Amino acid sequence: MMKKTYLVYCVAAALSSAHAVAQSEPTQSTETKPSAEQAPIEEVLTIGYRESVQKAVQQQRDAGGIINVLKKDDMGKLQDDSISDALQRMPGLSVERDQGEGRFIRIRGLAPDLNSVSYNGTSLAAPEAGRRAVALDVIPSDLLESVVVSKTLTPDIPAGSLGGNIELKSMTAFDRDGAFYSLSSELGYNAQASETNPKFSAVASNTFDIGDNKDSFGVAVAGSHQDRSFTTDNVETGGNWDFDEPGLEEFEQRAYQVTRERTGLALNLDYRPSETSQYYLRSLYSEFADTEIRQGIITEFEDPIAENTASAGEITRELKDRKETQKIQAYMIGTEQTWQDWQLTLELGTSEASESQPFAIGGAQFVQSFDDGLGYQGVEQLQLIAPDSAYQGEGYSIDEVEVSDAYTEENADSLKVDLAYDWLQPSYQVTFKGGIRISQREKTAREDIFIVEDFADLGVSALTLADYATGDVEYGFDRFGPGISADALWGVLDTLTLADFRDDVESSIAQYQIDEDINAGYFMADLNSGAWQVIAGARYEHEQRDARGTRYNDELNEFSPEYAEFSDAQWLPSLIGRYELSNSTIVRMAYSTGLVRPSFEQIRPSYFVENDDGDIKAEFGNPALEPLTSRNLDLGIEHYDETLGVMSATAFYKSIKNFVYEADIAGRPGYESFDEAVTYINGDDAYVAGLEFNLVHQLSGFNSWLDNFLINTNLTFTDSEATVDWLDDGTRMERDIPLPSQSDTTANIALGYETQDLSMRLAANYKSKYLAELGDVEDSRYDIYEDDNLTLDFSTKWLLSEQLSVNFAVNNITDEEYFVYTGDKRYNAQYEAYGRSYSLGIQWVNW
Repeated sequence: MMKKTYLVYCVAAALSSAHAVAQSEPTQSTETKPSAEQAPIEEVLTIGYRESVQKAVQQQRDAGGIINVLKKDDMGKLQDDSISDALQRMPGLSVERDQGEGRFIRIRGLAPDLNSVSYNGTSLAAPEAGRRAVALDVIPSDLLESVVVSKTLTPDIPAGSLGGNIELKSMTAFDRDGAFYSLSSELGYNAQASETNPKFSAVASNTFDIGDNKDSFGVAVAGSHQDRSFTTDNVETGGNWDFDEPGLEEFEQRAYQVTRERTGLALNLDYRPSETSQYYLRSLYSEFADTEIRQGIITEFEDPIAENTASAGEITRELKDRKETQKIQAYMIGTEQTWQDWQLTLELGTSEASESQPFAIGGAQFVQSFDDGLGYQGVEQLQLIAPDSAYQGEGYSIDEVEVSDAYTEENADSLKVDLAYDWLQPSYQVTFKGGIRISQREKTAREDIFIVEDFADLGVSALTLADYATGDVEYGFDRFGPGISADALWGVLDTLTLADFRDDVESSIAQYQIDEDINAGYFMADLNSGAWQVIAGARYEHEQRDARGTRYNDELNEFSPEYAEFSDAQWLPSLIGRYELSNSTIVRMAYSTGLVRPSFEQIRPSYFVENDDGDIKAEFGNPALEPLTSRNLDLGIEHYDETLGVMSATAFYKSIKNFVYEADIAGRPGYESFDEAVTYINGDDAYVAGLEFNLVHQLSGFNSWLDNFLINTNLTFTDSEATVDWLDDGTRMERDIPLPSQSDTTANIALGYETQDLSMRLAANYKSKYLAELGDVEDSRYDIYEDDNLTLDFSTKWLLSEQLSVNFAVNNITDEEYFVYTGDKRYNAQYEAYGRSYSLGIQWVNW
């Protein structure tokens, strides 16, 4: 039976941020690297950390591929409400945010869609319509025992990533000795919104006797719920600058009111009738409801203007009001059987994800024209210059209201069989392992769009903003004026037959279904001999994809079904080595290959052609896109001191083929008669190279309070390059860009202080600017960059007794803003502020 330490604050910090150069569990040799069942770990009943950190570092030291580990007790320490918030402090990882909350994870500078997420070895379905990336803010951190980020892609890891795989590991009753339960309650506060946010979670597990088998059946259950309300102040241009006639074309001021509810449940059952036989059921249910009300002021100038100048133009006041619910479910049933030197694993898994946005107001617009007096001032935080009438409801006339009803669903089923054999010899040991995996994935998306306009002709008498106005909107950047009432708008819309206003073109183009069948097999060998460990093998994956969508021809006003098929097969070899230079110094080296299939948005067979005053224009997906592949090299060294600590450095290089970007292919073969043909294409080769440094150090030898400090820091430098091309009057042109989402520098530092009863941590997270989007493939001046970002967080935990503790956290201490610019920092693309957040909680644990 396994007894796993219930690690406390700094214990978990060492695990989560340490550059663990370790091997994933499926490839560990049971002779030299004991499994959890073979290596009992003593429970620690206080919040001391020395012994536990030493054991954790030893575990990292003894294994072979490159991973990072995040333990349960390090999730949530800094108000990490989701997995993504916690993962951002690991080496080489950074987060993409939505409304200030971490959402998607980048690994070593590679975008989220180039990394994979799995739950106990089964790939999770993604809820969003166009993406493969799993939004990790959907999953509460309370439901998991640990997270393992594998940066070395061994053959037993399913394809789906270039940067790495994020493995979510559920808790089981055998993680602890006997009955265990934990209850926690937390109250959060957002300073900008002046809102309080409750959170509750509970965890329980126990083992039971079945017949003569003592402690053979385990039950573990976890649940959590959080209700968080906050506001966001935003101003953005969306890149609407004209650099040929220097000036701003339009910008938008936005005030968000957001409520996010996270609910998670997990139930895990284990039956272990003997040391050589076990059966298990793993389940996960997570629901994330995001309610958003967005009041906006869109100012469009007659001609591009400079700062502090006046112009004619138009102001549109806009409301967006929607509730979006994302759900992820995953269920696995399996068994592990051991006969002497053989081990068989058989598992059947299914995952379902959905995104529902029923009848949302996608844009209700009220318009007012101005002959003069419109302008702006400021650089990052733009402010509107306008007459007083711009802030009065009477001057705005209702123009149109867009309503959308959208639903996306993804289902992923898989069957895997793994067989391993340990071949033991006097001077070496080899574990041979092979397996097959059959998986089926289906992605369906639909969106019905309704456009209501010409309200006077419909007999509506409420035609000005004054008829729908609320009180003045709270907006921290500028004067805003009245908001728009969603209830008043629905009162008018409910008198109409909404189906009469369906936009058949947009609605039809938005619907598609994509089926993927993937058959995979692998073989690998894990050799241990003296100071060497070598893992070698290859994975084979065959994909068959069928897609269905809609083609619309504007000239003929004709709809027709669009079908596409794609087939591909890839070999993915890898070779990983580990060599002990001494008892305290280890060298790691690895060659591996990765594969990522294009996103569903990029390959969907939707095709729209229009004749725009004689110009033939088209916009469509590209089902023929080739998968992205990479060849990866890693070389690292790590040194352990005799007390508690590790220093490591790792160099990595990724050569990437077939990266995907959006381009206008008019004039190219097959599209010679088009004036515009926007789709996605495979680019030339790209690369990512970098260095990762990590230090975990426990101060010692002072014989004073200084011995209570733990320093935990990591630094990653990354460089990348890709080439994009286009046609200019028939001549092929090209330019080099960094890969989107790749920061040159990411860094984390955490300073912990801990006694037997008190734990504190101050943590800083930094990422440098990165290319967020190609604004114009042909002109680098329009490229969209996210600016440098530095956040500072603090947490503390006080142990009142062995069972009861109080915790307090402050997030975003420096009130860091989010800033995106167009080409140069002088040109705003987006600027947002979220404010500080505080939390106070209490936890009771039956140690």
